[in-house]
Order: sequence, then structure tokens, then C-alpha cells
Amino acid sequence: MSTRRYESRVRAQSAAQTRTDVLDAAQRLFVDQGYSSTTLQQVAVAAGVSVQTVYGQGSKASLMTAILQRAFTGDEEHVSLLARPEFAAIMAEENTSRALDGYVEFVVSANSRIADLHHAAALAADSDHSIGEELERSELRRIDDIRRGMPWFVGRQLLPPDDTDEFADVLSYLTSPQTHRYFTVERRWSTDAVARWLRTAIDSHLASPPQ
Repeated sequence: MSTRRYESRVRAQSAAQTRTDVLDAAQRLFVDQGYSSTTLQQVAVAAGVSVQTVYGQGSKASLMTAILQRAFTGDEEHVSLLARPEFAAIMAEENTSRALDGYVEFVVSANSRIADLHHAAALAADSDHSIGEELERSELRRIDDIRRGMPWFVGRQLLPPDDTDEFADVLSYLTSPQTHRYFTVERRWSTDAVARWLRTAIDSHLASPPQ
């Protein structure tokens, strides 16, 4: 490997780490003290970088939108959940009951990461329309993924084809960050309790729950 290629790779890794540090710091501050009360100078101090470096990562609104995307999927790529290997592996599980358990675990884990941030973003949307627009896009992507996943339930003989539209609406509500936050923050349920409730709720809306 040439010295130039090596140095280029090192710079890319350093830039990626810097962005991660900035996003991590911004996320903590947005959740702890609110979006409106957070300045980019505070983000810089929390990330251990200069404020110019933070500006180089984008506006405060763009940081929030990047954090929202990353929080649920694990990165900033706009890739359908159904196309992600970790999710595809869950749905490929031959035992349907174990597959649903894996799905519930995945959703609860993701919502545990994003619920407080989603709440902070919803509050920020009152003063920043771009964040409100990103929340709307994020929700539409989430609902689209759920609707595109309905053939899995039909193929596993859990639902008749005519029931998929209604079940998709129900599942969208059951698995939303707002629903998760209601139980874990407002009602102080444990994540294990939420997972048990979610699995039971899903089964109750299936025409033929797995044994």
C-alpha cells in the first residue's frame, strides 16, 4: 500500500470518528437540556473539538436529523430496514415464534435508543420546521417499512391478505417511539415489561398466532 493511500485512509477514519464524537455530544445535550437550549459551542466543548469543527459537520438542525436517522438504524444511510442484514436475519428465522421474539427485541432495543431523542426532536419541531419535516419523513419511512413487511405475515399464515392494511396501522402504533416512551418514561415500565406487552399485543391482532 502506498503512503498516500495509507494517509488518505487514516484521514477518513479520523474524520469519521470526529463526526461520531460530535453527533454523540449533540445527542446527549439535545436530550438532557433540550434542542433549543443547546448551542454549537456547547456541542464543541462536549465533543472535545473546536466550534469550527462542529460547524463543519453542518447546522444544528442537520445534526439533529443525522442523529435521528442514526439512532434507529445505527448509521446515517437511508436504507430500508427490510434490506438491513441484521433485520433480514431475524425474519429468516424458520421458527415463527422465535422470529417474532427477535422482531420485538429489535424494536424495543431501537426504541430504547431513540425514544428520548425523538421526544426532544418533537419539542424542537415547534421552533424549527426542518426538524418537523425530518420527523415526518422518518415516520413515513417507518410506516412504509411496516407495510412492505406485511407479506411476511401472510406468508407465515399469520394473517389473511385482506387484513394487512389494518394490521399495518396497528403495528405502526404498537412499535412507535412515542408508545415506547409512554410506557418506559411516563409509566416507568422496564424494557422487559414493554417487550412482553408488545409480543402479547402483536399476537392478539394476528388471525393465527404462532404456538
